Amino acid sequence: MARISNHRQHRRVAVLIDPGDSWGRGVIQGISAAARHDLAWDLLIDPRDDEWRYRVPPNWKGDGIIAAIRDDQIAQHVRAQGVPAVSVTLNENATYERYLAITDDRQRAELAFSHFRDRGFEHLAYFGPPSQRYTKVRGKLFHQVVTEAGYECHLFQPRISSGNPYSVQQQAVKWLKQLPRPLAVFAADPYPALQLSSICKAEGFHVPEEIAILAGDTDDLMCEVSDPPLSSILLASEQIGAASVQMLNQLMSGETPPLEKVEIPPLGIRERRSTDVIAVDDPHFANALRYIRQNAHRNLQVGDVLKQVPVSRRWLEQKFQQILNRTPADEIRRIKLDQVKHLLMSTDQSLEQIALVTGFSSASRLSYIFRAATQLTPMTFRKANRV
Repeated sequence: MARISNHRQHRRVAVLIDPGDSWGRGVIQGISAAARHDLAWDLLIDPRDDEWRYRVPPNWKGDGIIAAIRDDQIAQHVRAQGVPAVSVTLNENATYERYLAITDDRQRAELAFSHFRDRGFEHLAYFGPPSQRYTKVRGKLFHQVVTEAGYECHLFQPRISSGNPYSVQQQAVKWLKQLPRPLAVFAADPYPALQLSSICKAEGFHVPEEIAILAGDTDDLMCEVSDPPLSSILLASEQIGAASVQMLNQLMSGETPPLEKVEIPPLGIRERRSTDVIAVDDPHFANALRYIRQNAHRNLQVGDVLKQVPVSRRWLEQKFQQILNRTPADEIRRIKLDQVKHLLMSTDQSLEQIALVTGFSSASRLSYIFRAATQLTPMTFRKANRV
């Protein structure tokens, strides 16, 4: 992402984002780092009124707003200030979202689908009870990605009953009992993921052996208190914060940003026990796949895998093509490249350091393989996906 131009004009900017979860704190950290270090803005963070609603003070004389606009009430309040604004969330119902710096939900859905398919799951579902924390778009895109790949996607679509506070939970139990297993469920974010995990435990569904659960966002507390801990998608929240600062800076300077919507791809998957399973019947294939995932960074070769499972090379090649549509060598390379991408996006390690920890013989060899797979050099990829 391009560095923010250093116009050090004093600006007052309100940040209407909840710091109560990992995502919100990450976005605020990204805003603070970019706005204070590069622009010397005066930030008003997490302003609330007496009813704990997001509201800037009545006498606030500000120049711009960055907000998580989740409903029309916040949208109307932001609009009433008459200053440039950028939203870091997408909401179908809000009417004030012209400029956005948000997560790329299509890539989030693709990442979730790949995570499940790489574990052999053929039965897939989406769990996202109605909430202001996320939109229906998240479920629609996951459904689209799954069906485009030729699989059925089961959507949880509850009927809301105002007179029954346990209605959603009761419907979720009925829904789960009707679905085939082993089942992989993409939950909209950590809150419904934890709810689903609790339901599974109460009803005797084994996680992840019968039902694997992946949260669409990472909150360390919510994911770790679950039993078992929840795998989750790691979002580039600090990059979203920095992108919103860049966009708002252009708006407050009287410029038109080149894009009205900047979509930041997720960083990857934070794997925990809730998806630590291979959903295939053949134990030899499952053992081979597990061994590859645990040892790909050790300069692993297909011959090393064959020493761990009593099968022929031809059998292993055919089984990988049948289940994953790629060879064992392709799978080793894919896992190593995923590790490289994560390190490029989330650390400042040199290419030599990354090559060493991901099992490439040299930085030049890593660059060659990376460019062949992505059509980008590692440094170009890092620049495009880092603040």
